[in-house]
Amino acid sequence: SNQNDQVVTILTYLSDFFRTTLSNGQSFIRIAEEQKHVESYLKIQKLRFRDILDYTIDIEENIEEYIIPKLLLQPLVENSLLHGLKNKGYRGEIVITAKKEGNAIEILIRDSGSGFMDGRKDIIDEMLLHYDKKHAKLEGNSIGILNVQKRIKLLCGPKYGLSYMENETGGVTARLLLPHEEDAK
Repeated sequence: SNQNDQVVTILTYLSDFFRTTLSNGQSFIRIAEEQKHVESYLKIQKLRFRDILDYTIDIEENIEEYIIPKLLLQPLVENSLLHGLKNKGYRGEIVITAKKEGNAIEILIRDSGSGFMDGRKDIIDEMLLHYDKKHAKLEGNSIGILNVQKRIKLLCGPKYGLSYMENETGGVTARLLLPHEEDAK
């Protein structure tokens, strides 16, 4: 109904989103590509929720060419929407930052959502700690974060991974610790 421009915009974001998802079967992509992927997802969600969702992505310039396992950020951002901001009518903010931290890359996904329900953080911490003993089918919707943890541990090694913390002002922060590798051009 005369929303052709919006349909074209959404299709463009979807095209970008799926291009990265496929990425010629590669397991690793540049941080800049992962950023574009999650940004396409966030733009679609922003249109879906009629601009009540805000987001910021801040990637240190000197790490944009580093390579990381692909498809790590989108499932975590989706969790922020479904478990944090949904209870607030999707009004809020998601902030993604990435920086070099010693010999690693630290990526934080912070939301201004409702935070963890009572006891939920302990369950998630336990699941992430014992990721290798957990089955793919879990209670609730924890499959995405378990998948992210397993992939990081498998592709990057045991000292890297995913953890969560509660924000002082409300909401949750997902923390990814990844190896520091420059793209070999």
